[in-house]
Amino acid sequence: MDFEINTKGKDLFLALSTVSLILMMFITTLLWWFISPRLHEISSILADISLTVLRIFYLILILGTILVYLTCYLERNFLIAHFAVAAFIKVLFPVTLMLGRLFGFNKDRLRISFIHVNNSFVKALRKKFKPEDVLILLPHCLQNSECNIRITFNINNCKECGKCSICQLKKISEKYKIHIAIATGGTLARKIIVENKPKLVIAVACQRDLVSGIQEVFPIPAFGILNERPFGPCINTTVSTDLVEKAIKCLVVST
Repeated sequence: MDFEINTKGKDLFLALSTVSLILMMFITTLLWWFISPRLHEISSILADISLTVLRIFYLILILGTILVYLTCYLERNFLIAHFAVAAFIKVLFPVTLMLGRLFGFNKDRLRISFIHVNNSFVKALRKKFKPEDVLILLPHCLQNSECNIRITFNINNCKECGKCSICQLKKISEKYKIHIAIATGGTLARKIIVENKPKLVIAVACQRDLVSGIQEVFPIPAFGILNERPFGPCINTTVSTDLVEKAIKCLVVST
């Protein structure tokens, strides 16, 4: 399962996530401190119970954070880590993004860090998926803007002229017998996923679309590969087909 897509950027998201959790603990402690006198007036037992619940909450946060760190850096699937991973993907990222803005971090830099962390979560499953259970999902901007062939609903319409990455990606999907589709936006992407019911998505997109897609398809694991934008966003983008093929070799059962 040796497979490397640059994961050096994981530290930023994990560090800011940890700061977010510490802030959450501080805020909840402050709230309890403000209401504790009132709780003691009502019942000392109630006050003790609320403090115990708060301590348990902190313990869960700390254990969950440790599990996420271990899962991310060791890329091993630890017991009950799934719940902690779900919290990081669905809940903590928006908070971390807001915190990153306050600290002056670039949004795309933080999104890329999140994608690296997510990919480590997928690799930590240590699972090989059957080709028929995998979907390669591509953005329409990979297609050459001067091409008149409509491939959004059927990539097999591609004439394989070689002017964009679609040709090579189509051949890769045929080689590994994996379904491949192109989406023009989030609505179509969701429709494709509902229709195909994949157990793994290998998604190519820009930072923003990858992050939103990863969050939307969860708990289906989605391995994200960033596209390259030599002409700016949403036009004549490209992607390293080597990275796509390496992801397949790592995550898909060979046929």
